[in-house]
Amino acid sequence: MFESTESIEWEVQKGDEELIIDFWSKIKVEQQVPKVCMHNKKKNFTRRETADILPECVIRKILCFLSFKEAAQLSIVSKTWLQAWLAHPNLDVTVDYNGKFLEIVDNIMKRYRDGLIPIEKFELSHFDSSSQGFPLIDKWFDIALQNGVKDLAFNVPRYSSYRLPIFEILATKSLRELVLWGCHLKCVSLSSGVANCDSLRMLSLSYVSLSEKMLQTLLNSCPLIVSFICDYCDGLEKIEVVNLQKIKSISIWKCRNQRVEIQAPTLEHLSYFSVSKESPMLDILDVPNLVSLEYKGDQLPETFVDANFQWSCHPRRLILESTSKTIASFMDRLMYKKSPSHGSSYGSKHLHSQLKEVKVYKLDSSWQPVEFRSEERATRTLKEGEKFYFTLEW
Repeated sequence: MFESTESIEWEVQKGDEELIIDFWSKIKVEQQVPKVCMHNKKKNFTRRETADILPECVIRKILCFLSFKEAAQLSIVSKTWLQAWLAHPNLDVTVDYNGKFLEIVDNIMKRYRDGLIPIEKFELSHFDSSSQGFPLIDKWFDIALQNGVKDLAFNVPRYSSYRLPIFEILATKSLRELVLWGCHLKCVSLSSGVANCDSLRMLSLSYVSLSEKMLQTLLNSCPLIVSFICDYCDGLEKIEVVNLQKIKSISIWKCRNQRVEIQAPTLEHLSYFSVSKESPMLDILDVPNLVSLEYKGDQLPETFVDANFQWSCHPRRLILESTSKTIASFMDRLMYKKSPSHGSSYGSKHLHSQLKEVKVYKLDSSWQPVEFRSEERATRTLKEGEKFYFTLEW
Protein backbone atom coordinates (compact mmCIF):
# COMPACT_ATOMS: atom_id res chain seq x y z
CA MET A 1 0.00 0.00 0.00
CA PHE A 2 2.83 2.37 0.86
CA GLU A 3 4.47 1.77 -2.53
CA SER A 4 1.48 3.33 -4.24
CA THR A 5 2.53 6.72 -2.90
CA GLU A 6 5.34 6.80 -5.48
CA SER A 7 2.81 7.57 -8.18
CA ILE A 8 1.02 10.37 -6.33
CA GLU A 9 1.27 13.66 -8.17
CA TRP A 10 0.26 17.01 -6.78
CA GLU A 11 -1.05 20.03 -8.63
CA VAL A 12 -2.88 23.05 -7.30
CA GLN A 13 -4.10 25.87 -9.46
CA LYS A 14 -2.56 29.29 -8.93
CA GLY A 15 -5.84 30.68 -7.59
CA ASP A 16 -5.97 27.98 -4.93
CA GLU A 17 -2.35 28.58 -3.97
CA GLU A 18 -3.03 32.27 -3.40
CA LEU A 19 -6.20 31.40 -1.50
CA ILE A 20 -4.42 29.00 0.85
CA ILE A 21 -1.48 31.37 1.44
CA ASP A 22 -3.89 34.19 2.25
CA PHE A 23 -5.84 31.93 4.60
CA TRP A 24 -2.66 30.76 6.34
CA SER A 25 -1.51 34.32 6.92
CA LYS A 26 -4.83 35.33 8.47
CA ILE A 27 -5.00 32.40 10.91
CA LYS A 28 -1.24 32.64 11.61
CA VAL A 29 -0.48 29.08 10.60
CA GLU A 30 3.21 29.75 9.97
CA GLN A 31 3.73 30.71 13.59
CA GLN A 32 2.69 27.24 14.68
CA VAL A 33 4.72 25.15 12.26
CA PRO A 34 6.59 22.37 14.08
CA LYS A 35 10.29 23.23 14.30
CA VAL A 36 11.30 19.83 12.99
CA CYS A 37 9.47 20.55 9.75
CA MET A 38 11.24 23.89 9.29
CA HIS A 39 14.54 22.22 10.07
CA ASN A 40 13.95 19.55 7.45
CA LYS A 41 13.21 22.22 4.86
CA LYS A 42 16.49 24.00 5.60
CA LYS A 43 18.39 20.76 5.28
CA ASN A 44 16.68 19.99 1.99
CA PHE A 45 15.42 16.67 3.24
CA THR A 46 13.02 15.11 0.77
CA ARG A 47 9.38 15.13 1.74
CA ARG A 48 9.11 11.43 1.05
CA GLU A 49 11.66 10.71 3.79
CA THR A 50 9.51 12.55 6.33
CA ALA A 51 5.90 13.57 5.73
CA ASP A 52 4.95 11.68 2.57
CA ILE A 53 5.53 8.23 3.99
CA LEU A 54 1.77 7.79 4.40
CA PRO A 55 -0.65 7.39 1.50
CA GLU A 56 -3.08 10.23 0.94
CA CYS A 57 -6.09 8.15 1.97
CA VAL A 58 -4.53 7.64 5.42
CA ILE A 59 -3.63 11.32 5.70
CA ARG A 60 -7.22 12.26 4.91
CA LYS A 61 -8.41 9.92 7.63
CA ILE A 62 -6.05 11.58 10.11
CA LEU A 63 -7.24 15.05 9.17
CA CYS A 64 -10.86 13.99 9.65
CA PHE A 65 -10.20 13.76 13.38
CA LEU A 66 -8.88 17.34 13.48
CA SER A 67 -10.67 20.66 13.29
CA PHE A 68 -10.52 22.69 10.09
CA LYS A 69 -7.92 25.05 11.56
CA GLU A 70 -5.79 22.24 13.02
CA ALA A 71 -5.82 20.49 9.66
CA ALA A 72 -4.79 23.76 7.98
CA GLN A 73 -1.73 23.91 10.22
CA LEU A 74 -0.66 20.43 9.08
CA SER A 75 -1.31 21.24 5.43
CA ILE A 76 2.04 23.03 5.14
CA VAL A 77 3.95 19.85 6.03
CA SER A 78 4.01 18.72 2.40
CA LYS A 79 2.07 18.96 -0.84
CA THR A 80 0.37 15.62 -0.14
CA TRP A 81 -0.90 16.90 3.19
CA LEU A 82 -2.03 20.11 1.50
CA GLN A 83 -3.92 18.14 -1.14
CA ALA A 84 -5.63 16.13 1.59
CA TRP A 85 -6.56 19.31 3.44
CA LEU A 86 -8.07 20.78 0.27
CA ALA A 87 -10.64 17.97 0.48
CA HIS A 88 -11.15 18.17 4.25
CA PRO A 89 -14.77 17.09 4.96
CA ASN A 90 -15.22 19.39 7.97
CA LEU A 91 -15.48 23.12 7.24
CA ASP A 92 -15.44 25.69 10.06
CA VAL A 93 -15.50 29.26 8.75
CA THR A 94 -16.12 32.68 10.29
CA VAL A 95 -17.03 35.98 8.70
CA ASP A 96 -16.19 38.82 11.10
CA TYR A 97 -17.78 42.19 11.70
CA ASN A 98 -15.95 43.79 8.77
CA GLY A 99 -17.00 41.21 6.22
CA LYS A 100 -13.53 39.71 6.00
CA PHE A 101 -13.15 36.22 4.58
CA LEU A 102 -16.23 36.60 2.35
CA GLU A 103 -14.19 36.15 -0.82
CA ILE A 104 -11.98 33.47 0.71
CA VAL A 105 -14.92 31.42 1.97
CA ASP A 106 -16.71 31.85 -1.34
CA ASN A 107 -13.70 30.54 -3.27
CA ILE A 108 -13.41 27.56 -0.92
CA MET A 109 -17.08 26.72 -1.32
CA LYS A 110 -16.84 27.03 -5.12
CA ARG A 111 -13.98 24.55 -5.13
CA TYR A 112 -16.02 22.08 -3.07
CA ARG A 113 -18.96 22.56 -5.43
CA ASP A 114 -16.96 22.21 -8.64
CA GLY A 115 -14.96 19.26 -7.34
CA LEU A 116 -18.01 17.55 -5.83
CA ILE A 117 -16.01 17.21 -2.61
CA PRO A 118 -18.13 15.61 0.16
CA ILE A 119 -18.89 17.80 3.18
CA GLU A 120 -19.49 16.00 6.45
CA LYS A 121 -19.70 19.02 8.75
CA PHE A 122 -20.26 22.70 7.95
CA GLU A 123 -19.96 25.28 10.73
CA LEU A 124 -20.57 28.91 9.75
CA SER A 125 -20.35 31.93 12.06
CA HIS A 126 -21.44 35.18 10.45
CA PHE A 127 -20.91 38.37 12.46
CA ASP A 128 -21.05 40.92 9.66
CA SER A 129 -23.83 43.41 10.47
CA SER A 130 -24.46 44.25 6.82
CA SER A 131 -26.66 42.25 4.48
CA GLN A 132 -24.18 42.12 1.61
CA GLY A 133 -23.13 38.62 2.51
CA PHE A 134 -26.65 37.15 2.74
CA PRO A 135 -26.78 35.91 -0.90
CA LEU A 136 -23.40 34.25 -0.36
CA ILE A 137 -24.64 32.53 2.79
CA ASP A 138 -27.59 31.16 0.83
CA LYS A 139 -25.19 29.86 -1.81
CA TRP A 140 -22.86 28.27 0.76
CA PHE A 141 -25.73 26.48 2.45
CA ASP A 142 -26.92 25.23 -0.92
CA ILE A 143 -23.46 23.87 -1.75
CA ALA A 144 -23.15 22.16 1.65
CA LEU A 145 -26.59 20.57 1.25
CA GLN A 146 -25.87 19.41 -2.31
CA ASN A 147 -22.57 17.89 -1.16
CA GLY A 148 -24.29 15.71 1.44
CA VAL A 149 -23.63 17.63 4.66
CA LYS A 150 -24.49 15.66 7.79
CA ASP A 151 -23.77 18.13 10.59
CA LEU A 152 -24.74 21.78 10.13
CA ALA A 153 -24.11 24.61 12.62
CA PHE A 154 -24.96 28.28 12.09
CA ASN A 155 -24.08 31.10 14.48
CA VAL A 156 -25.43 34.59 13.84
CA PRO A 157 -26.01 37.63 16.11
CA ARG A 158 -29.56 37.89 17.44
CA TYR A 159 -30.02 41.26 15.78
CA SER A 160 -29.23 39.86 12.33
CA SER A 161 -31.99 40.16 9.74
CA TYR A 162 -30.83 37.10 7.82
CA ARG A 163 -33.62 34.67 7.02
CA LEU A 164 -32.39 31.14 7.38
CA PRO A 165 -33.75 28.77 4.68
CA ILE A 166 -34.78 26.38 7.43
CA PHE A 167 -37.19 24.28 5.40
CA GLU A 168 -34.74 23.85 2.52
CA ILE A 169 -32.23 22.65 5.11
CA LEU A 170 -34.68 20.18 6.65
CA ALA A 171 -35.52 18.81 3.21
CA THR A 172 -31.98 17.41 3.02
CA LYS A 173 -32.01 13.64 3.48
CA SER A 174 -28.42 13.42 4.70
CA LEU A 175 -28.72 15.87 7.62
CA ARG A 176 -27.91 14.33 11.01
CA GLU A 177 -27.34 17.31 13.35
CA LEU A 178 -28.62 20.88 13.16
CA VAL A 179 -27.30 23.52 15.58
CA LEU A 180 -28.68 27.07 15.40
CA TRP A 181 -27.57 30.02 17.55
CA GLY A 182 -29.16 33.47 17.40
CA CYS A 183 -31.32 32.87 14.32
CA HIS A 184 -34.62 34.66 13.73
CA LEU A 185 -37.35 32.28 12.57
CA LYS A 186 -40.45 34.33 13.36
CA CYS A 187 -40.69 35.75 9.84
CA VAL A 188 -40.30 32.42 8.07
CA SER A 189 -43.41 31.48 6.12
CA LEU A 190 -45.10 28.17 6.88
CA SER A 191 -47.30 28.21 3.80
CA SER A 192 -44.94 26.24 1.55
CA GLY A 193 -45.16 23.11 3.70
CA VAL A 194 -42.38 21.11 5.34
CA ALA A 195 -40.95 17.76 4.38
CA ASN A 196 -39.99 15.31 7.12
CA CYS A 197 -36.30 15.12 7.94
CA ASP A 198 -36.18 11.52 9.14
CA SER A 199 -32.38 11.48 9.14
CA LEU A 200 -32.02 14.23 11.78
CA ARG A 201 -30.91 12.96 15.19
CA MET A 202 -30.03 16.18 17.05
CA LEU A 203 -31.72 19.60 17.01
CA SER A 204 -30.22 22.44 19.03
CA LEU A 205 -31.81 25.91 19.28
CA SER A 206 -30.04 28.59 21.34
CA TYR A 207 -31.17 32.22 21.52
CA VAL A 208 -33.47 31.55 18.56
CA SER A 209 -36.56 33.70 18.09
CA LEU A 210 -39.54 31.65 16.97
CA SER A 211 -43.25 31.16 17.56
CA GLU A 212 -44.90 28.18 19.21
CA LYS A 213 -46.29 27.15 15.83
CA MET A 214 -42.81 27.25 14.29
CA LEU A 215 -41.37 25.17 17.13
CA GLN A 216 -44.06 22.53 16.72
CA THR A 217 -43.51 22.55 12.96
CA LEU A 218 -39.80 21.94 13.46
CA LEU A 219 -40.35 19.12 15.95
CA ASN A 220 -43.07 17.52 13.82
CA SER A 221 -40.74 17.54 10.81
CA CYS A 222 -38.01 15.78 12.81
CA PRO A 223 -39.91 12.96 14.55
CA LEU A 224 -36.85 10.72 15.01
CA ILE A 225 -34.50 13.10 16.82
CA VAL A 226 -32.67 11.60 19.79
CA SER A 227 -31.45 14.85 21.37
CA PHE A 228 -33.22 18.22 21.66
CA ILE A 229 -31.79 21.45 23.11
CA CYS A 230 -33.83 24.61 23.60
CA ASP A 231 -31.90 27.38 25.39
CA TYR A 232 -33.24 30.90 25.93
CA CYS A 233 -35.53 30.83 22.90
CA ASP A 234 -37.89 33.81 23.04
CA GLY A 235 -41.30 34.25 21.47
CA LEU A 236 -42.61 31.14 23.23
CA GLU A 237 -45.18 31.09 26.02
CA LYS A 238 -45.12 27.31 26.03
CA ILE A 239 -42.46 24.75 25.08
CA GLU A 240 -44.21 21.49 24.31
CA VAL A 241 -42.20 18.37 23.57
CA VAL A 242 -44.48 15.49 22.58
CA ASN A 243 -44.75 12.79 19.91
CA LEU A 244 -41.00 12.31 19.50
CA GLN A 245 -40.59 8.59 18.93
CA LYS A 246 -36.86 8.21 19.65
CA ILE A 247 -36.07 11.07 22.02
CA LYS A 248 -33.47 10.21 24.69
CA SER A 249 -32.13 13.57 25.88
CA ILE A 250 -33.75 16.98 26.42
CA SER A 251 -32.08 20.16 27.68
CA ILE A 252 -34.08 23.34 28.31
CA TRP A 253 -32.97 26.74 29.62
CA LYS A 254 -36.28 28.51 29.82
CA CYS A 255 -36.98 32.22 29.57
CA ARG A 256 -39.28 34.04 31.96
CA ASN A 257 -42.92 32.89 32.19
CA GLN A 258 -42.50 29.96 29.82
CA ARG A 259 -44.46 26.81 30.61
CA VAL A 260 -42.79 23.54 29.66
CA GLU A 261 -44.64 20.30 28.98
CA ILE A 262 -42.77 17.08 28.27
CA GLN A 263 -44.41 13.83 27.26
CA ALA A 264 -41.77 11.37 26.16
CA PRO A 265 -41.94 7.65 27.06
CA THR A 266 -38.44 7.04 25.65
CA LEU A 267 -36.77 9.96 27.48
CA GLU A 268 -33.72 9.02 29.58
CA HIS A 269 -31.98 12.33 30.38
CA LEU A 270 -33.55 15.68 31.21
CA SER A 271 -31.75 18.94 32.01
CA TYR A 272 -34.02 21.79 33.07
CA PHE A 273 -32.86 25.26 34.10
CA SER A 274 -35.10 28.02 35.40
CA VAL A 275 -33.31 31.32 36.02
CA SER A 276 -36.25 33.34 37.34
CA LYS A 277 -37.23 33.37 41.03
CA GLU A 278 -40.83 32.58 40.22
CA SER A 279 -42.21 29.09 40.54
CA PRO A 280 -41.04 27.08 37.52
CA MET A 281 -43.85 25.88 35.30
CA LEU A 282 -42.87 22.33 34.36
CA ASP A 283 -45.19 19.46 33.50
CA ILE A 284 -43.45 16.09 33.20
CA LEU A 285 -45.91 13.54 31.83
CA ASP A 286 -45.37 9.92 30.90
CA VAL A 287 -41.59 9.58 31.28
CA PRO A 288 -41.27 6.05 32.73
CA ASN A 289 -37.73 5.49 31.46
CA LEU A 290 -36.13 8.63 32.89
CA VAL A 291 -32.67 7.80 34.23
CA SER A 292 -31.17 11.16 35.13
CA LEU A 293 -32.52 14.60 35.89
CA GLU A 294 -30.48 17.78 36.22
CA TYR A 295 -32.33 20.75 37.68
CA LYS A 296 -31.25 24.32 38.39
CA GLY A 297 -33.61 26.84 39.93
CA ASP A 298 -34.56 28.62 43.11
CA GLN A 299 -37.73 26.57 43.62
CA LEU A 300 -38.68 23.00 42.83
CA PRO A 301 -41.40 22.74 40.16
CA GLU A 302 -44.82 22.20 41.73
CA THR A 303 -45.70 19.55 39.17
CA PHE A 304 -42.34 17.84 39.66
CA VAL A 305 -42.94 17.06 43.34
CA ASP A 306 -46.41 17.75 44.76
CA ALA A 307 -47.41 18.76 48.28
CA ASN A 308 -47.19 15.14 49.47
CA PHE A 309 -43.84 14.70 47.76
CA GLN A 310 -45.29 12.33 45.18
CA TRP A 311 -43.05 12.38 42.12
CA SER A 312 -44.40 12.72 38.61
CA CYS A 313 -41.28 10.87 37.42
CA HIS A 314 -38.83 8.48 39.04
CA PRO A 315 -35.23 9.31 38.06
CA ARG A 316 -32.40 7.19 39.37
CA ARG A 317 -29.93 10.09 39.36
CA LEU A 318 -30.55 13.73 40.20
CA ILE A 319 -28.24 16.75 40.10
CA LEU A 320 -29.71 19.68 41.98
CA GLU A 321 -28.46 23.27 42.06
CA SER A 322 -30.64 25.62 44.05
CA THR A 323 -30.74 27.83 47.13
CA SER A 324 -29.46 26.38 50.39
CA LYS A 325 -32.97 26.60 51.85
CA THR A 326 -34.51 24.64 48.97
CA ILE A 327 -31.81 21.95 49.06
CA ALA A 328 -32.09 21.57 52.84
CA SER A 329 -35.87 21.18 52.58
CA PHE A 330 -35.45 18.72 49.72
CA MET A 331 -33.05 16.55 51.75
CA ASP A 332 -35.36 16.53 54.77
CA ARG A 333 -38.35 15.54 52.67
CA LEU A 334 -36.32 12.82 50.93
CA MET A 335 -35.49 11.26 54.26
CA TYR A 336 -39.16 11.44 55.28
CA LYS A 337 -40.22 9.97 51.95
CA LYS A 338 -37.84 7.07 52.47
CA SER A 339 -39.10 6.19 55.97
CA PRO A 340 -41.22 2.99 56.31
CA SER A 341 -43.95 4.84 58.23
CA HIS A 342 -44.40 7.24 55.32
CA GLY A 343 -44.63 4.40 52.84
CA SER A 344 -47.32 2.59 54.80
CA SER A 345 -49.43 5.73 55.31
CA TYR A 346 -50.49 5.96 51.69
CA GLY A 347 -52.86 3.85 49.70
CA SER A 348 -51.73 1.14 47.34
CA LYS A 349 -51.91 3.49 44.35
CA HIS A 350 -48.83 5.30 45.69
CA LEU A 351 -46.76 2.20 46.48
CA HIS A 352 -45.12 2.30 43.04
CA SER A 353 -43.51 5.64 43.95
CA GLN A 354 -42.13 4.52 47.32
CA LEU A 355 -38.50 5.56 47.65
CA LYS A 356 -36.45 2.60 48.88
CA GLU A 357 -32.93 4.04 49.05
CA VAL A 358 -31.25 7.41 48.60
CA LYS A 359 -27.62 8.47 48.70
CA VAL A 360 -26.50 12.08 48.67
CA TYR A 361 -23.22 13.39 47.27
CA LYS A 362 -21.87 16.92 47.29
CA LEU A 363 -20.08 17.98 44.12
CA ASP A 364 -16.76 19.59 44.94
CA SER A 365 -15.01 22.34 42.93
CA SER A 366 -13.87 19.82 40.32
CA TRP A 367 -17.37 18.30 40.03
CA GLN A 368 -16.29 15.10 41.77
CA PRO A 369 -18.99 13.57 44.02
CA VAL A 370 -18.19 13.30 47.72
CA GLU A 371 -20.70 11.35 49.81
CA PHE A 372 -22.78 13.57 52.09
CA ARG A 373 -24.16 11.56 55.01
CA SER A 374 -27.45 12.25 56.74
CA GLU A 375 -25.71 13.12 60.03
CA GLU A 376 -23.87 15.96 58.25
CA ARG A 377 -27.19 17.50 57.32
CA ALA A 378 -28.09 17.66 61.02
CA THR A 379 -24.81 19.25 62.10
CA ARG A 380 -24.09 21.93 59.52
CA THR A 381 -25.84 24.60 57.50
CA LEU A 382 -25.73 24.24 53.76
CA LYS A 383 -23.90 26.93 51.79
CA GLU A 384 -25.18 28.86 48.83
CA GLY A 385 -23.90 27.64 45.48
CA GLU A 386 -23.32 24.05 46.58
CA LYS A 387 -24.33 21.38 44.07
CA PHE A 388 -25.70 18.01 45.14
CA TYR A 389 -25.95 14.66 43.38
CA PHE A 390 -28.58 12.12 44.45
CA THR A 391 -28.91 8.44 43.60
CA LEU A 392 -32.44 7.14 44.08
CA GLU A 393 -33.81 3.61 44.20
CA TRP A 394 -37.55 3.19 43.83
